[in-house]
Amino acid sequence: MRVRETSEVIEKPELQILLNVLGDIRVSYPLYGLPLLRVKPVETGYRVELTVKRREFNEHVPEYLSHELPTWTDFYECFISAGIVRYANIDEFVQNLELYERLKKGVAFAPDTNIFYHRFISGFKPLDRYQIVVAEGVKKEIENAMNYKYRHRELEEIRREVRNGSLLREFSNRRTKRSRKAAYIALKEFERLKDRIIIAESVKEPAHNNDEIIVKSLKHYDNMTPTLLVFLTADIAITDVAEMEGLEYFLFKYPRQEIGRHDVTAYQLRTLLFNLAAVFGVIEVNGITIFGEFGGKSGLNELKLVFPTENRGYHEFEFHLKLSRKLMRIMGEK
Repeated sequence: MRVRETSEVIEKPELQILLNVLGDIRVSYPLYGLPLLRVKPVETGYRVELTVKRREFNEHVPEYLSHELPTWTDFYECFISAGIVRYANIDEFVQNLELYERLKKGVAFAPDTNIFYHRFISGFKPLDRYQIVVAEGVKKEIENAMNYKYRHRELEEIRREVRNGSLLREFSNRRTKRSRKAAYIALKEFERLKDRIIIAESVKEPAHNNDEIIVKSLKHYDNMTPTLLVFLTADIAITDVAEMEGLEYFLFKYPRQEIGRHDVTAYQLRTLLFNLAAVFGVIEVNGITIFGEFGGKSGLNELKLVFPTENRGYHEFEFHLKLSRKLMRIMGEK
């Protein structure tokens, strides 16, 4: 006999209510049947500790489906975009920032597409007061990646290779992994920064690829404004183009540190769980299924929680969720 389940659609900040109810948590990926991490509250926030290693994770990834099922790199980048793991040369960037601040003409920063996917700017406080310039080509790369949806045949192929394949029903005609990353990570970063963003229109010059268009557009913008424009990227290939065009840039080095154990803030933990659910499509937390992609999803920030009927935490969670929403409505009416 199938156990009846109860579901609730929430916004990302409301994850905190669930965390408060659960206390210690264990996070796993149900399509691999793989434990990922455990979390416990500590005085300063939460302590996150991995329960899986790179080799074990990669052994669960069917090679021909690595474009669609989560890989270790996807897992690692969820920690980067949550602000838990930093670029390897972040200290060098801080030193450069001190030099830029001394320039009388001022400075603005232009993030490459990968910087949006890592959500670096919104999570790095020293950049809060700077203007952000976005090449039109970067914006288009993100927008173009958002529109890929699963076909029935693709989901059937995945279903044959995973555990708990019934969960894939929620993905029918919904976004693929590539599109989830673009919509729920990169676009969210763009939305967070939009009040500070200026779009640098694409130049009408000959170019071999989009990297050239991006760099040439930024260099044109740089020439037209008095401030120094610094291009931020984690892609070494595009720096050759920047060198040729004479565009100032800073190349972030991809982190190589082991994740191991980290003490994180409540915000970082909520962001990590959201990112995992968004990129993986679905995760499990203490037996509660959390969908980052699901039928009927209408907002970038939405998650769907599915509780088994016998889950003791559901009624407590539901009570505090309703109370929180009621208070938010009352405060909104004032």
